Amino acid sequence: MRKRLFLAGLAGALTVVVTGPTGSLADSGPSQPVYHSHKEQGSPCEGLAGCTFVQLKGDPKTGPSEAMFTLKAGTPFSPHWHTSPEHVVGVSGVMLWHVEGRKTYRVGAGDYLYYPSKAVHWGKCAPGADCVYYVYDSEPYDFHPAER
Repeated sequence: MRKRLFLAGLAGALTVVVTGPTGSLADSGPSQPVYHSHKEQGSPCEGLAGCTFVQLKGDPKTGPSEAMFTLKAGTPFSPHWHTSPEHVVGVSGVMLWHVEGRKTYRVGAGDYLYYPSKAVHWGKCAPGADCVYYVYDSEPYDFHPAER
């Protein structure tokens, strides 16, 4: 029962994220099946050991995009910011997500976190379980290291 509620909640959260922003990717689906492996490497995981991702839709170099990330349990990520605001939905595990000037957010299964363009953020996947989370960027993906 709990698993069904989680899946229903996640589906609802993803629907809001994908269909909410103007120019959303929901209207631009391909006419053929698409498959991507979770073993992709390089940007946006470049230089972060314990990180893999699946590019779901869009081209992060040129416009809006959606991706699923996996971080190994205990893996930290350093302070940085992006030009695009980010929409994050937790799928499994617990991310401890810090947004500068705000509190620490515990992003677990079914949780949603939004932060605006250029918000400095950092954190880690809590020990105990790998973290899987969905990210929607409405603008091309970029990565800017930040001091804290």
